[in-house]
Amino acid sequence: MTKMVDFPRHSEAQASEFRAAGYWNDDTLVTYLDKWARETPEKIAIVSTDREVTYAEWRDRSLRFANALLGLGLSRGDVVAIQYPNHPDFMIAFLGISMMGGVMCTMHMPYRAGEMAPLMNHGKARAVICTAGDDKYNAPATMEGLKGPVPSLEHVIVIGGEGEAGHHAFETLIGGAEATEIKDPPVAADPCILCFTSGTSASPKGVLRTHETFVSNLRIYPPTIELSADDRVMVAPPFTHVFGLTCGALTLCWGATNVLMPLFTPELYTERLINGKPTVVFSAPAHIAASIKAGLLDDVDISSIREVIIAGSVCPPEVAADLERRMPNGRSGQLFGMTETILIMQTPLDEAPEVRHTSTGRKTVGIDFRICSPEDDTEVAVGEEGELQLKGYCIFPGYLNNPDANAKAFTDDGFFRTGDLATVDKEGNVVITGRVKDVINRGGIKINPTDIENLLQAHPAIVLAAIVPMPDDVLGERICLFVTLAPEASLSFDDVTSYLDNNSVAKMRWPERLEIIDEMPMTPTRKIQKGTLAQQLKV
Repeated sequence: MTKMVDFPRHSEAQASEFRAAGYWNDDTLVTYLDKWARETPEKIAIVSTDREVTYAEWRDRSLRFANALLGLGLSRGDVVAIQYPNHPDFMIAFLGISMMGGVMCTMHMPYRAGEMAPLMNHGKARAVICTAGDDKYNAPATMEGLKGPVPSLEHVIVIGGEGEAGHHAFETLIGGAEATEIKDPPVAADPCILCFTSGTSASPKGVLRTHETFVSNLRIYPPTIELSADDRVMVAPPFTHVFGLTCGALTLCWGATNVLMPLFTPELYTERLINGKPTVVFSAPAHIAASIKAGLLDDVDISSIREVIIAGSVCPPEVAADLERRMPNGRSGQLFGMTETILIMQTPLDEAPEVRHTSTGRKTVGIDFRICSPEDDTEVAVGEEGELQLKGYCIFPGYLNNPDANAKAFTDDGFFRTGDLATVDKEGNVVITGRVKDVINRGGIKINPTDIENLLQAHPAIVLAAIVPMPDDVLGERICLFVTLAPEASLSFDDVTSYLDNNSVAKMRWPERLEIIDEMPMTPTRKIQKGTLAQQLKV
């Protein structure tokens, strides 16, 4: 049995509570595609660099793809993996999988067979969707090769090109299928997406979302940013990550237009901001910092933008402020979410810049939170630093087939331990101050590097900064600073220490080594991979 039928669920008491409060209802993703295809069929739903898709076309193509999947022998509860960039066909495939009751399992674009095999096995994927590949990466051949290590995998579906023997061409499947209504459609309690928080470990952390927990967040979060059907929403993070996927799906839920950027480069990011004419932008701090430091956002017309929502990692306040100074009609604010929580905190966009640029704001409706000591889960006082813990209608109930991770993830009274350090003020504004695991222990002194990194990234020569521990026989850990530089810029160790001294940073918190690198190792959502940097220090 490969169908996704046995997975962590909320208790009956929780489900009853969430339904009684109106957080959960009977909506599925298909509810909203049907709604907008019926009410605004000719409206542009998705626009990319080379293509536009109306709501009517989206529904027609997704429905045909759903029937094509059923024709291949797949059925409700089966898992379909996908490795594809932010393109209209991704969203067409996603809704097609949803229409026939399947579960979409996302694979990041940089992944190769070694990273994908454990994830596909964990989800028991029966089919995979991929690009036609190029001379650098033969995606169809890679997927075909995974049929051995992934026994459940039967079908390789290729978008673009005709497809080789044994593979299915996406366009051929759609063209050969009828747009007939699905006889056994999904219900709200059915699973719809499977995303992973960490890719290659022997025990993957898979988060399975039902339509209830996913769609409810798509309805409840957007009013905090006043999203409407009139908006054009640009989503910079990849759809293969829950941040990007959720933002793309909430655009569907509200009948707005998705403005797509296939893969991130500073040049393409800037082009989409200018020519895509978005009104709302979801972005990671690294997207913004790289584009500004490259001079690409100097003297350009981004007057269409009403608001930029920054998330994915802690945003240096100067990055948010620098972007806002360049938007004649826009504001920048911050969002907090995780694979395990989806989108659950937002800075009020009518607040002063010092709130919007320094905090992730306040909890949304239906979420409970507290700041606790990481050692014993006791709440700390207002203004004190501790671990952010969460409970509510869209907080996941547990990792898929990973009891060890689940035992560590939740407190005895059911709060999820995020692993994020935070403070909260009297108004309820939460400031993420770092990660519990990133704290450096230098001779017994605990050093949280996040505020130092934020300060360093305001240096005109520095694009990205990461502080990581390096082993030391005497102190246990010392501090190493990795940076990438702006074009034509230079930086010395003395430059760094002088800058920190001038900004009143205590000497015990200064880096003791500087490493200038050409490219910062990043996750697909543009978070710095500090573990990779730390490994370089051990070589």
